[in-house]
Amino acid sequence: MVFIVKGIIKKMNHKEEKNYHALVNQAEESFRGSKYLEAFLLQSCIFEGVVKNYALSILQPIIESDPSLKQKSKNFEMARLTDELFIAGKIKKDLYENLNKYRKKRNEVIHKILKYKDKETFEIELREAYKLGLKMKVFIVEEMVKMKGGKTSAELSAKMEHDLQEVMAELPKVINRELSPMLKKINKDFKNLNIKRK
Repeated sequence: MVFIVKGIIKKMNHKEEKNYHALVNQAEESFRGSKYLEAFLLQSCIFEGVVKNYALSILQPIIESDPSLKQKSKNFEMARLTDELFIAGKIKKDLYENLNKYRKKRNEVIHKILKYKDKETFEIELREAYKLGLKMKVFIVEEMVKMKGGKTSAELSAKMEHDLQEVMAELPKVINRELSPMLKKINKDFKNLNIKRK
């Protein structure tokens, strides 16, 4: 569930970083222990905090340009922050859509919390929302890496696969080119040895 880039963690002070890791671990332990409501609520809080910290750090130059905007930004909800990031060109469309998908699922679960007919249905919804949040870590981390000009793990993996395919395509030619003279010599020596024996 570590859905944050090291650069954002580095911006946290030691206490914040320690709290972050403790809460992530607690959410994961709760989920493994079938305490789905606790896991979901912890994840939701962490997720919103991470998105808010990221958005405010990225949008800081814009927000700081106007005192009233700076004051208002303290109360921006996640939907507004994701909209602002997208409008400012700080996140790509697929991340924007996935952040909204997670946010909508989270809100759906929260707003229906008193309306579930049975515990089993409620727990299914909690598990689905939690798992969707887990998937979001990839989108967030990958997008943050891209925005900082780095290569994502998917891009690196694709490059490695491409390079490996090139090597495998060239391997028979290299083996033939490198081993052919040696094999010809061995074959010639073997023939000479057979001729001498006769």
